[in-house]
Amino acid sequence: MKKLSVLLTLMMMVSILFAQEKKEVVLIGDVKCSFENSEQYAKNVHDVIVQAFVEKGLHEVIDINTLSARGKEIYRQSGESALNEDNMKRLSEAGEKGADYIVTGTLSNYDAVPVKNDKGQVTGFGGKLNFVFKVTNLKDGTQKGMADIACSTLLSEKTKDAAIMKAVKNAKDKVIKEIKAIFPITAEIVEITAEKKGAAKSLLIEAGSALGVQAGDQFKICEEKEFRGKKRIIEIGRIKVTDVQGEDFAECKVVKGGDKILANFNGELKIFAEMIPRTGPWPPIKM
Repeated sequence: MKKLSVLLTLMMMVSILFAQEKKEVVLIGDVKCSFENSEQYAKNVHDVIVQAFVEKGLHEVIDINTLSARGKEIYRQSGESALNEDNMKRLSEAGEKGADYIVTGTLSNYDAVPVKNDKGQVTGFGGKLNFVFKVTNLKDGTQKGMADIACSTLLSEKTKDAAIMKAVKNAKDKVIKEIKAIFPITAEIVEITAEKKGAAKSLLIEAGSALGVQAGDQFKICEEKEFRGKKRIIEIGRIKVTDVQGEDFAECKVVKGGDKILANFNGELKIFAEMIPRTGPWPPIKM
């Protein structure tokens, strides 16, 4: 009986662990372009978006081009609207996973400009292009976010084609930055590590180096409320990371709203930390 109890406990721990590690699924869909002979450039933009999402590591990523013909058809029929029960069933029957979000894009402009030397001779080409990608929630059809990306080559390339391709590759860091803005890192508050006069002075959050958290990062503390079945997110304070404690945790000092944070935490209300996008040079310059 004791062995059975231990086994059940272990099974529960494993199931909890898998539940915690479960990531939302993002499907990278088609990138469209109406210009003649633009298929390869559109494909390269698509591939860069895939690489950026994979590198960011916040989601399980599916490339639409890796799906079966039936899977592609279902997602393309659904487009940027919510997946209905019928399509979810069809995906399951086709052995495909239902995505939480779909990313679609449009390549709006690209060009290669001649680069000349002092004598007016063409020595190469500089590439540039613009594309837009947007993220749609497939559970309800709402738009999660959208980004307009402009990129170019840093150095000239020998051919027009190489210049445009290089510009596409240079877009990856910008795409990653926009992903961070659309899907900001969120974390639970583990414990209040120091308090004074009824206010939190420092706390521990469940977010560490595995999510790219660094000392100096700032988070806003948000409270989730409901009104007539609708969610409201209210900022109640701010914190700053002082020490990243391994892959999963970070110690933070409270810079604003310590009294509200402590009261809500002790009252077991729905509060969480959401990362504020970094600005300026990083890591921050110490004065």
